Amino acid sequence: MEKEWMEEYKYTFKLCSLLFQYPEQSWIRDKEIEDSIALIKNQEIRFYIDKFWDYVKQTPSRELAENYVKWFDFNDRTTLYLTYKKFGDNRERGLALVKLKMEFAKANFYIKNDELPDYLPLILEFASEASDPFVQKIFLIHKKAIDDLLFELMKDHNPYGNLLKACEISMAAWLHGFTLKAKRA
Repeated sequence: MEKEWMEEYKYTFKLCSLLFQYPEQSWIRDKEIEDSIALIKNQEIRFYIDKFWDYVKQTPSRELAENYVKWFDFNDRTTLYLTYKKFGDNRERGLALVKLKMEFAKANFYIKNDELPDYLPLILEFASEASDPFVQKIFLIHKKAIDDLLFELMKDHNPYGNLLKACEISMAAWLHGFTLKAKRA
C-alpha cells in the first residue's frame, strides 16, 4: 500500500509538470490527459487538478496562452523560476543554478534542453523520476519558494493556484511518507 501512494504522488508530479508548461495545442484538448487525471485516487489532489482542468477546458486556447505569458513571464511575483524571487538576475542566482544542476546530475537526471534548473515544471519532472533522497533534498531547498508562489497564485485567484495546491498536497504527503520510511529503516 505504501508503494502505491508514493507512486501516485510521483504520478501527480509528472502530470503537473506537463500542465505547468506553456499551454500547447497538443495537450490542451487531449483526452489522454483527462484520462490521466481520472486515475488519481487521492480525492483532495484530484479536486484541485479537476478545478484547474475545468479552467483549461472552458478557456479558448489563445486566452490560455496569453494568460500564461501574463502570469508567469511578465510577473515577478508569480514566476515559475523558483530562485528568481530570492536572487533576481545576480551572481548568487547563477551559483544557485549551478548547484541545483549538480544536484540533478548526482541523481542521474540531466536537463535535455536549455531550460534553467529552477523552472517549476522541470523540478516536478525531476520529482517524478529521481530516487527519494534526491527528491527530498530538492523539495526542501525549494519549499519556501513554492509556498510563496502558491500564496501569490491563490491571492490572485489564479487557476494555476489549484494546480500548485495539488502539488503542495502531494509534496507534503510525500515528504511525510519519506520521513516515516526513513525512520523505520
